[in-house]
Amino acid sequence: MKLPATTSKLLALQEATNAELRARLAEIFQRYRKLAFVGRNDNLFTEHWTPEIAAAGYDFDGFEIKGANIVLHGVENACGFIYRINIALPLELIDDAKAIEAYFQRQIDENKAEPELATATSRTIDPTAM
Repeated sequence: MKLPATTSKLLALQEATNAELRARLAEIFQRYRKLAFVGRNDNLFTEHWTPEIAAAGYDFDGFEIKGANIVLHGVENACGFIYRINIALPLELIDDAKAIEAYFQRQIDENKAEPELATATSRTIDPTAM
C-alpha cells in the first residue's frame, strides 16, 4: 500500500476511510439492531413492542473492537432521554455478509428456543407430585 506523501493527504485519506467504515458498519447495525431486544420477554415489553419496533428509533453511533468481537453502538434520543443499545459479532465475520446473517439468525433462533424450552420443561414437571 502506498501512503500519501504529505500529512494533509494522509489526514484526508483517514477521513475518507473512517467515513466509509462508519457507513458499512451503520448498514450492519441498521439491519440487525433488533437483536438488542430479541431476548426481552417481560410482559410490559411484549405487550407494547416487538424487537423491530423497539429498535426502529436507534441510529448507529459508533463501534469498538473488544478482543475478538466488534461491538456496534446505537443511540436514540426520546423525551429528553438518551437510550443506548449494542450488538456484537465476531470480528472474523466482518467481511462475510452471509456469515453475519447466519450468526445473527442463530442468535434469534436461540432466543426463540429458550422460552419454548422453559415452557416444555414446565409442562413436564408436575408441581403437585412434589
